[in-house]
Amino acid sequence: MPYQKKKTLSCMTILLCVLLAYICRMLRPESYLLRTLADQLRTCLYLGIYCAWVIYLNKHVVHKSMRQYLTAIGCMMVFWFFLRTIKYHIFQDPLGGHICWYLYYVPMILIPTLGLTATLLMEEREEKRIKKISTALLLPASVLIVCVLTNDLHQQVFRFLMEPPYSDENYHYGKIFFVIQLWIIVCLAAMEVILVFKSRIPGRKQFWLPIIPGLLLLGWNICNIFRVPFILSIAGDMTAVCCLLMAAIFQSCILCGLIPVNSRYFELFQTTGGLHAEITDNSFQCYYYSGEFPRLSREMRECIIEKSTVQEQGTQIRHIPVKGGHLFWAEDISVLLDQYLDIQEQQEELTARNHLLQKAYQKEAERRKTEEQNRLLNMIQSQTLKQYELLSTYMKSLEQAKTREEYDRILCKVVVVGTYLKRWKNLILTRYSSQEDALTMEDLKRSLAESCESLKLYKVRAAYFVQDKEKQLHADDVLKCYEFFEWLTEQLFDVVTSVFFRVTQIEKKLQISVHVVCACQEDIHIYLTERPELLIQQEEEQEWFIRCPVS
Repeated sequence: MPYQKKKTLSCMTILLCVLLAYICRMLRPESYLLRTLADQLRTCLYLGIYCAWVIYLNKHVVHKSMRQYLTAIGCMMVFWFFLRTIKYHIFQDPLGGHICWYLYYVPMILIPTLGLTATLLMEEREEKRIKKISTALLLPASVLIVCVLTNDLHQQVFRFLMEPPYSDENYHYGKIFFVIQLWIIVCLAAMEVILVFKSRIPGRKQFWLPIIPGLLLLGWNICNIFRVPFILSIAGDMTAVCCLLMAAIFQSCILCGLIPVNSRYFELFQTTGGLHAEITDNSFQCYYYSGEFPRLSREMRECIIEKSTVQEQGTQIRHIPVKGGHLFWAEDISVLLDQYLDIQEQQEELTARNHLLQKAYQKEAERRKTEEQNRLLNMIQSQTLKQYELLSTYMKSLEQAKTREEYDRILCKVVVVGTYLKRWKNLILTRYSSQEDALTMEDLKRSLAESCESLKLYKVRAAYFVQDKEKQLHADDVLKCYEFFEWLTEQLFDVVTSVFFRVTQIEKKLQISVHVVCACQEDIHIYLTERPELLIQQEEEQEWFIRCPVS
């Protein structure tokens, strides 16, 4: 059935029930049985309307907070009619009716309060904020309810002219009664204003609809306060009038879209553009459909449910379970399949190109490695050219040596120079393999230690001292220290008997200090003329002190 037809039928049914209930009120037959039957029928009609309304709200209101509070409002109306039934048909003593009359004001105050609370919390997500807003509104409402229930103690809501037991047939209104009426009006008005501001519907053509029952409720309330006879005769039942008009306010908000509901399933499902789908029950009977969904056999549907998707002839049929049934929809994936084939071809092409690039990169890396090795080899050769020439001279001297003693002496010189060449190469490789381009004092110490051991073969006592062995140094400074040690050794080969080599930090400057003992009383200045910057001092007859600044 179309949604518009269902809505019209529902409205006609409710109006007929209300009209029948009004006729039951206006008809006052003389028979007590008929009057009681008419009253009970009227009560049952109203209770049925509000129970159905509660079910409708619980099923169709979208927002959770709004749904919960509107359901509570519907329950309050059912409770209100239940109190009215108890007052007029069960309690015969004045006290029971008096208590029920006071309890009327519990739903009367809470219904507008819960409506405003639901409006404020319609789109809230934070629990702390929800609790604060609920407490801020329910606290004054609770105070007003307590004032009504304790009216017999202070008579600020209703003032009675007679002595107890008090009756609702002879009283005047107190100050708190008007506060209650003002609270109800403010809550209902604020509720609609906030709903209008929160609404996302374009245009506001029907937003006046909830105002009509609100104005009717305000007019009836004023006439009831002034006890207008005409109003009391045609609409004297406070419970029926208040519940009907308040329910009309909320239902008007639903009809004009201020309160979102999930109605019109079929029309909305059919108007979804480009979607070919259907919703079935558990026995695969179709209830809703959209577009041109293909006809499927029961076996095919069971296969889709088991695999979640089936693909045939460029169409993919998918499935998800829904409450009470299944949702099937078809997707045209022919374009995606063509794109997938194109992507597959491009992937194969890119894989082949990537393989070629990897080979080219490996070749380039090998070439760069070879170039770097050649560069380092050339650099080592250029920096140690003097030592290679010296070794060549020593080798020629070895061939011309006439005595064993001379041969051993030249061979020891070869070992000293060869040790230097090996350690120098290690220092260079260590330097260029480090990202920081730095060497430590420990690197220098290992090089000096090996050179000192080789000098012992030449019967030269050699020792060294290196300060702060773990400290990072510029590579050039370490190389300068080791180069100076080798140069000094080569210059004093034939005259030195003892060497003490020290590398220290003096005033944050790296300096070399050397203590040399010679075998003769000869002046060593003549051997060190290549370095005029050296500080050379004779300490004793055969002992010399040499200082060389590094940085």
